Amino acid sequence: MRRRSKAGGESVRTRRRTTAAPKRRSRPKALRTRHLSSSAAKDAKIARLAEELNEALHRQTAMSEVLKVISSSTFDLQTVLNQLVETAMHLCQADSANIWRPEGGVLRLAASCGHSSDFKEFAAKNPITPGRGTVSGRVALERRTIHLPDVLADAEFTGVGYQSRGNYRCHLGIPLLREGEVIGVFALTRVEVAPYSDKQIELAEAFASKAIIAIESVRLLEAEKQRSRELDDSITLLKRERENKLMNVEAITASIAHEVRQPLAAIATNAGAALRFFDKAPPDFDEGRAALNRVIADTHRASAVFDSIRALFRRTDQARQPIDLNEVALEVLHSLRGELHAHGITTQTDLAAALPLVEGRRNQLQQVFSNLIQNAIEAMDTMADRDRMLRLKTELHSPDAIVVAVEDSGPGLDPSQLDSIFEAFVTTKAQGMGLGLAICRRIIEGHAGQLSASSDGKTGAQFQFILPIGYAADAIDRAK
Repeated sequence: MRRRSKAGGESVRTRRRTTAAPKRRSRPKALRTRHLSSSAAKDAKIARLAEELNEALHRQTAMSEVLKVISSSTFDLQTVLNQLVETAMHLCQADSANIWRPEGGVLRLAASCGHSSDFKEFAAKNPITPGRGTVSGRVALERRTIHLPDVLADAEFTGVGYQSRGNYRCHLGIPLLREGEVIGVFALTRVEVAPYSDKQIELAEAFASKAIIAIESVRLLEAEKQRSRELDDSITLLKRERENKLMNVEAITASIAHEVRQPLAAIATNAGAALRFFDKAPPDFDEGRAALNRVIADTHRASAVFDSIRALFRRTDQARQPIDLNEVALEVLHSLRGELHAHGITTQTDLAAALPLVEGRRNQLQQVFSNLIQNAIEAMDTMADRDRMLRLKTELHSPDAIVVAVEDSGPGLDPSQLDSIFEAFVTTKAQGMGLGLAICRRIIEGHAGQLSASSDGKTGAQFQFILPIGYAADAIDRAK
């Protein structure tokens, strides 16, 4: 700005007054140091949190993978245990990891990672006994987590065979518990004397819990499979029982037709004979009366057949009585004497004297004799080139058993069919029903005996059954 001077009027340049800016003071050196330290601390904290987050994500991923395998309906337990020990070893910064399972009072190695083959072979031959001498044994004994920073510094540690082959000093053991019972031990070891941190122990215990889940899942799955198998067996048994009942109905019907045929035929024959005797001039009343008596006997025999078949297929036990097998054999031979004579068959008996009694159902044993003799008659009826001989023999088989044999001189049986001929509806005869021998075996087995057949396929067949003796006396004593 210019202004005029008082004297000469000339303008005089003047300076505008300005306010000087305050001079900035520099920070003290100590303050600058604290600022840098705070920034570094924040960076370190961020890095630490990032590392912890990364570790947490890594652990979560590992756990998720294990749970995913466990949740699979077809997972393999060994695969899961192997994955658990391997993952836990890496995340807990261990040098090796094992899972031990109880078997027969000892702990056996079930899964291992990081150990040599020498260690595994030693473990296979030397299972761990629960006790304080080893970490895993101590865990199984006390049912709690055991952490030894240096096993060689522990006065109670005696597992030097494992330690020398595993080359470890630090040992962490965690029990696998189900309702208080030890179902395994999860173990982590380190070569150096380097204790596990609390977080690492907590992580190891988390892996141990996953091992429990896997083991329990397998146990429950196996239990479910067992229940399913038992249910299937029950259903199969019920179906078989139903089929047997239906078969029994068929067998009863067919057996009645099969067994009653003989006494009915005898009734018709004797009734016809009686008529002929009465038609004579003069009538032969004595012979007619004898024929009618035989009709009555055959009628009783037919009734006995019904009773025997009904008792055979009935669940409730029937009254038994002491029986003389020689007497039963002679009774049946006498009732069939007309048929044996009509077919030109000679009978030979060899009955042991003073044969002990057996306990049984008389009608059923008569039916066995009758069926076996009738089968022999039908077998020999086809033979014309040899004598027809029926042999019936009884003897002591052993101090406590009697054997009865019925032998014929017929064409014999195919040796390959000797087992199948006793099955229901299996027959070697063109007009046979396949029930006689099946019923005979059922009767004999119902008397705690055995029925069998033998033949060379050329010179006749022999059927024999064995019945226990002394059974009658025992049964009578029990009744008293």
